[in-house]
Amino acid sequence: MERLILIGSKITQESIQHSLGKPEYSYYFLMKEFIPALRRLGTVIEVKRLEEVDALFEQHSALGRQVLFLSFSPPQQTPLGLRCPTIPLFAWEFDSIPDVAWEGDPRNDWRYVFERVQGCIATSREAAALVASAMHEQLPTLALPAPVWDRFADLGSPHGHAPCRSARRFPFAGTVIDSPALGLSADGLVRQPEEHPVAEVAAVPPVESRWRHYRRLSRALFDGWKREVRRAPAAPAVAPVEAPIAEVDLRGVVYTTVLNPADGRKNWIDLITAFCWAFRDNADATLVVKMTHHSLEHYRVVLMTLLSRLAPFACRVVVLHGFLEDAQYRALVAASDYYVNASSCEGLCLPLMEFLSAGKPALAPRHTAMADYLEADMGFLLQGALEPTCWPHDPTGMLATHRYRLNWQSLMQAFRDSYALARADARGYTQMSASAYEKMRAFCSLPVVTGTLDAFLDQVAERARVTSETQTRSAAT
Repeated sequence: MERLILIGSKITQESIQHSLGKPEYSYYFLMKEFIPALRRLGTVIEVKRLEEVDALFEQHSALGRQVLFLSFSPPQQTPLGLRCPTIPLFAWEFDSIPDVAWEGDPRNDWRYVFERVQGCIATSREAAALVASAMHEQLPTLALPAPVWDRFADLGSPHGHAPCRSARRFPFAGTVIDSPALGLSADGLVRQPEEHPVAEVAAVPPVESRWRHYRRLSRALFDGWKREVRRAPAAPAVAPVEAPIAEVDLRGVVYTTVLNPADGRKNWIDLITAFCWAFRDNADATLVVKMTHHSLEHYRVVLMTLLSRLAPFACRVVVLHGFLEDAQYRALVAASDYYVNASSCEGLCLPLMEFLSAGKPALAPRHTAMADYLEADMGFLLQGALEPTCWPHDPTGMLATHRYRLNWQSLMQAFRDSYALARADARGYTQMSASAYEKMRAFCSLPVVTGTLDAFLDQVAERARVTSETQTRSAAT
């Protein structure tokens, strides 16, 4: 039977550059990764407005076509009440699912949503198991990774590749913050003494009571403190390179990470700190941090203060701010030796999967969604321990779930061990590269994903058909 697959996400091609770092921005990239697989299974139409879904469903189902709607969104944002069979496709990184209808919205209790859709696709086995358990296995549920391997396979090899010994470069048009060019020094964070309002109330007037005097003194101290914490640290001696540039030169052992600085789960401050401590005396170690956020000012002061406090260090930290086109991103992957993930939890981690698919070993923890594909022979596993946390969109802040606290020492040691491997054991690095390449082929190549997804979509469509016929008969009687 001919199949029509409708897809939708809150973020579109037109809005993605201005949406980086905003809630659910990553669903655009998730949808984009699934499109090649979906096109192998039917005609794909991206809907811009919700009204299009049922209109297309009525039009094409009347012609005998199988029509399904894949909503690339968290369950609480999945459209309900559509005539078209709806399947939320979502990423989730915690060991429990929201089961409270806070703020008067029943969709915040995900069980309410799952009772009203015809199927569910989660990007990790852990998340799919949580849905199946909550629904007593009555809802067709699938754990399915994004099919990223084929897009990056040409950058790797089944035989693996050796670490790069020579200098390399990749194109980038955006803001580059390059630590050697900053003139970093902790001295830049120290300000000269200033007059504070407290001096104006230091003496006690004879006619004023001691209690009134202390109240004025406390208020002056508090006002002075507020001014201090609001004032930005002193600027480094050299400002970041903010003009668009053509290329970024890299050398030595190159580590890369891609993250949203607004996401506290990414532990990016710990990542940079561990790197700088591990390679304080190694000038041929480079960390590239690609920040996915629409505003440089959101993290610039924190970053500059952090680097200034860590100085002096011989290694190099390169922070990129701006949108990477596909060709630029592939060039960055090719120029890297390792990918680094220091997250407390992950719903999938597309960049980690992409670098592994290109045969780039990783430094990452093996938990949450990463446990589905990361093995010890593909890189260096980081340690961590469970700690209580809240669901990210829960306004109550209840500690209702868990994440993994990063073991900072294991990250720093992984930096040192991976550097030693790349510098002294090229054969060992090549074996890791080959293992990453082949295991990701078996996990997230197009044939693997499409074969599983094809059978699942048929199952959902058949279940929706039977349900519709049953409801029609019931209405007739």
